Order: sequence, then C-alpha cells, then structure tokens
Amino acid sequence: MKDALYERVKNEIKLAAYFAKEMYEALGKDKALEIIGRAYQHYSDDHMSQPYLGMPQEQRFPKFKENLKAEAERDKSFLVVEESDNHIKVKFHRCPYYEVYEDFGIPEVCTKFCDADFGAFRKVHPKLNLTREHEISRGDGYCDHCWTLME
Repeated sequence: MKDALYERVKNEIKLAAYFAKEMYEALGKDKALEIIGRAYQHYSDDHMSQPYLGMPQEQRFPKFKENLKAEAERDKSFLVVEESDNHIKVKFHRCPYYEVYEDFGIPEVCTKFCDADFGAFRKVHPKLNLTREHEISRGDGYCDHCWTLME
C-alpha cells in the first residue's frame, strides 16, 4: 500500500486515468493526449481560479501564497524555498500525480496535467506568471515552480 498522499491523489484522478486509458485504445495515444491536454486546461482554468474569484485582484496573490504554504505544510511533498511580496518559489521532491499516472501505465498524461498550470494561473491573476526549470513528469528528479506577480 502506498502512503496517504498517494492514495488521496489516486482517488482524485483515477477516473481521469481510466478515461485516458480508454481514449488511448479508441483514438490512439497522440489524439488522446491532444484531447486530454485541452480537457485538463479547461479543468485547471476553473479549478485553480475558483478560490479567488470572489476577492479583489490585489488580495489574490497574497491569499494564493498563504494557501500554497498551508498545502506545503499539510502534504510535505514540497517546500517553499523563496518568497517575497511578488514572488514565491517551491521545490517538489515528489509528484504523487506522476506516481499515480505511472502506475496506471500512462505517465505522459501527467505532463498534460502539469502543462495546464501555465494558463490556469493567469485566471487567478492576469499578471501572475509561472515558470519551471525542472519537472518530474519530464524526467527530472524534482519540480520547481516559481510564481511571480509581474508589475
């Protein structure tokens, strides 16, 4: 049995994993990944912005940072490594989403899941920029995410 974080994520995404596997079989891998990428973008646009829609834009990034730090404390899968008023950077030492998709035999689906972040955070705040230099889903040993609120 895997740890509690893995099991929580598995329960969160197993329906998506089953759909992805069926799409691979029915449509072929490339077409399935194209559709999965679009679907994850729609999902992420909605999911990432939802907690912040009812608040003024100037309060969104501080609240996002507060939520991110609480999640880091709860999940223990990443650490906040840098922070300022307009910047926060984290380092993930594991990706339970990748672990689950890998166990389902479709690790490349995690890349589509991760790619959707770039557009989705613009929905949180139009001046919020996300960068990554390393991604577990692309073969790196860790992920680094850096959010900067552009002036």
